[in-house]
Amino acid sequence: MYRKKENKREYGQTVVEAEPETLLERQRRHQKRHPNDKNIRREDKGITWSKETERDKRLKQFYKTHTSVWISETARGWVALPSEEDE
Repeated sequence: MYRKKENKREYGQTVVEAEPETLLERQRRHQKRHPNDKNIRREDKGITWSKETERDKRLKQFYKTHTSVWISETARGWVALPSEEDE
């Protein structure tokens, strides 16, 4: 609830004076904080996609038999392609 007392500072002044450190020191500090991190990319993580549903199959079939065209100057729509049976 209580706000921390903020130190007033001029534009461009840094709040904390950090001592420069080498990359090796930074890596070692990080390894101490995360000892179990083996830095190996895992393939089993991420999005898991479900099986293709009936809706997906119908949509794929729709795209095979229809095309998107301009119906008017401002609108697009789907038009059925002529099939071999119609000819």
